[in-house]
Amino acid sequence: MRIPTRRREFGLRFDITPLIDIVFNLVIFFLVATHFVSSEAREPVELPVASQTDERPPAPRRLVVTVQADGRLLVAGQVVPPEAIEAMIAADAAEGTDDYEVQIRGDRRADYATIEPILVACARHGVTRVGVNKLDR
Repeated sequence: MRIPTRRREFGLRFDITPLIDIVFNLVIFFLVATHFVSSEAREPVELPVASQTDERPPAPRRLVVTVQADGRLLVAGQVVPPEAIEAMIAADAAEGTDDYEVQIRGDRRADYATIEPILVACARHGVTRVGVNKLDR
């Protein structure tokens, strides 16, 4: 009886299966990570161009109010009446105003009469850090 012999192959072979697994995991991670973008940045508004800016680090507590061209006010993607926004500002300002900021994302076609009550509410409750997002285009 003859014993079978194996032919031996010479050279190097690389197993790229782990590399493919890592690449697919990275693709999935970045797809999921881009899905969790804050909803305030998703609202379509045409922001005005700022002529002067004051670059400060963002406050740890922030209220972002989006003012659309038709006068609707949005907070975290939900339509909110102006009275509720003043109540939110009052509740947050009661905890202290040193680390609290109100950001207004106003459409350039929005009336000032829609934005003014937000500014008045901030002044009434002692909020001094009020900002308008600049256009990033």
